[in-house]
Amino acid sequence: MLKILKYSFYDLIRSRWSYVYFLFYLLLGFVLLFLNNDVSKAVITLMNVIIVLVPLIGTIFGIMYYYNSKEFTELLLAQPIPRSSIFLGQYLGVASSLTFSLVFGLGIPFILYGRFRSDAIFDFSLLLVTGAFLTLIFTALAFNIAISNENKIKGFGYAVLLWLFLAVIY
Repeated sequence: MLKILKYSFYDLIRSRWSYVYFLFYLLLGFVLLFLNNDVSKAVITLMNVIIVLVPLIGTIFGIMYYYNSKEFTELLLAQPIPRSSIFLGQYLGVASSLTFSLVFGLGIPFILYGRFRSDAIFDFSLLLVTGAFLTLIFTALAFNIAISNENKIKGFGYAVLLWLFLAVIY
């Protein structure tokens, strides 16, 4: 499982989309801290963005990765490796790369602005933990949808409907 996790993580960290995801949160953090003198207002704005975007990105990225690596997964399933190790390694690779991009994309601006000495450090750390858990949950749901649907179009449709229901409507 650790080899599959390591391969998936390094494959996704080198991905252009991981860089875009990282740079988006990096720029958003810098802009919000530059424009707001109050850290708690920046954290509230980031929370509003994270509650909507992190589930969407986790869902879409997870389902895209599963469907695009289907042949590789079939090759791994032919080896004497337990199925749970294969799927758990791929899931943790996707979820950890997205969490890595989120935490470092938001953490670097706060470190550079020296905001870790402010009173809002608990709120900011809670924001990062919430974003990490949302990434883990929605990536797991995306993998579950992708495993249960062979058809890519149905899988994407179900994933977007799930995100729409859980993140926007609920």
